[in-house]
Parts: sequence; C-alpha cells; structure tokens
Amino acid sequence: MSQKKHEVIAEILTDYETLANMVLNQLDEVKKLISTGELLIGNDQLKVLKEKESKINKLEVKISDKIIHSIALYQPVASEIRNLMACYRIVISLERIGDLAISISKQLKRIKNQDVYSSLSGFILKMMDLSVDMSRRSMLSFINRDIELAMWTIKSESIVDEFNHKMLKKVAERAELVAEDKNILISFINLKEMVSNIERISDHAANIAEASIYAIDGKDIRHHRVKKQDDKSKSQDNE
Repeated sequence: MSQKKHEVIAEILTDYETLANMVLNQLDEVKKLISTGELLIGNDQLKVLKEKESKINKLEVKISDKIIHSIALYQPVASEIRNLMACYRIVISLERIGDLAISISKQLKRIKNQDVYSSLSGFILKMMDLSVDMSRRSMLSFINRDIELAMWTIKSESIVDEFNHKMLKKVAERAELVAEDKNILISFINLKEMVSNIERISDHAANIAEASIYAIDGKDIRHHRVKKQDDKSKSQDNE
C-alpha cells in the first residue's frame, strides 16, 4: 500500500503542475490583451478563454477528489497530510484565479470608450504584471519548496493593494467629471471592476504562498495576514 500511496501523491503533484501551467497560460493571455492598450478582444478570443476555463474547473475537481481519496484510503503520515492539505487549498485558489481571468476579459470587452481605457491602461498593466508574477512565483514556491519565493509573494501583495487603492481613486475622480455621459460612465465602472479583480488575483497568489509555507515547515500564517489586511483597510477608510 505504501508504494501505491506514493504513486497517488506523485500523480496529484503532477496534476497540480498541469493545473498551475493552465492557469498561468490564462493569465498570460489576458495580460497580452491588456498590454495592447486597445479594446480589441473579440467573441472568438473570449470563447477560447472560456473553453480553457472549463478544463481548469474539471481538473480542479479531479485533483480535489484525488486528495480526499488519498487521505481516506492510504493513511498518509503527518508530513504527507500537510502537503496534501496545502495542495488542496492551492488548487481552490488556482481555480478562482482562472475565474478572475475570465471576468477581467469580459469587463475589458464591455469598455466602450477607447480614450477612457487608454488613459488608465498603463497603470492597469503594471498591476496585472505584478499580480501575474506573484501568481507564478507562488505556484513555483510549492513545486520547488521555496520559502523565499513564497515570502516575496506575500510581501508584494501590499504593493498591488496600494496600486488598487490609487487606481480606484483615479477612476472615481474621473467618473465624477463625466457622469453625464452614460457610455463613459459605464466604461469607468467596468475599469473599476477590472482592477478589483486584478487585486483579487494577488490575494489568491498570497493564499497560495501561505499554503506553500504550511507545506514546507508547518507554519500557518493565515490569521496574521488577515489581521494586517483588516488594519490596512481601516487605515484606508480613514483617509
């Protein structure tokens, strides 16, 4: 049974790498769309992204089921259970990152005013670049058992948060100036949703990094990070 257990765990980790690469591919595709600075996304591009998202969802379910079954059937030791539970947390975050990539694409398609988008696309691309980099490094931190990559990801979350805070202020200020134009206002609303979803990608990347740290040395730092986020939110609300 021990040999079978090791084979199953190896399969889970292989599937994880496949899922991680699929999600990163989605993020790279969305980043390309943003990097053009143009509102060029078509129905065919969105259809392809949705088809890939469907495959991501199916693989996430497959991995989650395998993890549950492996714990129930093969009685893994404590370190193996920790690794499997970390992987379980990670694949949930990966699936949600995939969902956010689709949402960003849809919001990009709904923006109708090129001038509005052009005025903020560079700022949005910087946010997206960092969020994708965080996602990539957090996924590698689990594969390579690299705490430094995980810690870099967690520390970088505050940078994306600050980007998001500044970006939302810019959107709110400019939207108020053109509130009489419905199409422009709708474009600003979708921009606001886009940057919020990009920020959520960085949140999930940090979640993955936390799970990696838990897998590597058994430390659960989730509650400490939540407290810091709450303190930061209160500080921003008072600005």
